[in-house]
Amino acid sequence: MIHRTHMIDAPIDEISSSLQSEHSERSLLPSFLVELSNRSMRQMNSRAFSPREVSLFAPPVEDEWTEAETGFPIDDHEDLHTIHLVPSGSCGVAAVDVSSLRIGETDTGALVAIRGAAVWRSDRGYEYVRCGPLAFHLGHGIEGVALTDSHPQPVQVLSERAINRLRNVLERWIQREICASLAGSLVLFDGSLTVGTPDNPTAHLAHTLGLARRRGNVVIAFSKSTKVCAFGKKITSLVARSAAPCLLDVDDAVTGQFKSSPVRLTGHVYVAKLVEDGFAFRVDVDRQVPQEARIESMGRLITSDVMMQGYPETLRLAHIFSTFTANDVIAVQRHLASTYGLRIAPRFSVRRSLFGPFGTGGAA
Repeated sequence: MIHRTHMIDAPIDEISSSLQSEHSERSLLPSFLVELSNRSMRQMNSRAFSPREVSLFAPPVEDEWTEAETGFPIDDHEDLHTIHLVPSGSCGVAAVDVSSLRIGETDTGALVAIRGAAVWRSDRGYEYVRCGPLAFHLGHGIEGVALTDSHPQPVQVLSERAINRLRNVLERWIQREICASLAGSLVLFDGSLTVGTPDNPTAHLAHTLGLARRRGNVVIAFSKSTKVCAFGKKITSLVARSAAPCLLDVDDAVTGQFKSSPVRLTGHVYVAKLVEDGFAFRVDVDRQVPQEARIESMGRLITSDVMMQGYPETLRLAHIFSTFTANDVIAVQRHLASTYGLRIAPRFSVRRSLFGPFGTGGAA
């Protein structure tokens, strides 16, 4: 069963007794990000925008944001070690995911929205909290946020990187708060534990992983797709004939390809096949956790959570609750129009103007 949702600025002490800690006065939604949203939207007061067109009968709306990860071939697979997983004792499981979406266009930039979700298992079933959505207007040169260990720092970011930067800021913030609040649990991230890119600095994730270890938590990241290949195939194909549940240790082969790159892998890299006839995934487990504890944590995961098609249910629900539906998009557009006096303008289409009904795109 699924229980309870909280919206913007939900304090940790209201989420669940399992999330209470000395950080209970802090919020899963950072105040500086709320202010950044308000400031960028106030600048758009009474201006026109072209809303993104959505259909109420269409599936959830998503913009595809691929993680900055370089794909390298692995030269030799003979040393790769397959590990059979043994289910072990159950424990708490929580997951975090964040979505971002373009919701409209203006004459100077784009309107975007971000929303995060955290899901955890309790005695009553699955519970969750949603943070957002927050809306931003992003121009060709906008003020963004870079996170250090302790303080947010305003920086200038390029428009093509702005959405990813904002999304990562919210995601890392929620991840940190959850890791600092739980104890003796497994915390699941979406994506990998790869850092060192401009949009994903090393310091903040390192701080989050340190908090998790001090609380006895283990961070595990699942990648729905990966560009790392071996012999012209994705590494996930290497466990096709292996009996589940199992892990394939590809860390030595993968990290060797990043020695000359600024990208760093803060997680030990495996390929996981957790159920028969399920999908295989790249899995990163906090590198600072001892090898035995990493393997044990995967055994605890398959005992503590539902593995639908080999993917943890908590992480699947976190994705669902953070994703925008067509109704969400329309609601955000209507909210911006009523709150900031934005005028909805029809999208101009040169093709429709030239070719009439034989053109494609929005009407003028």
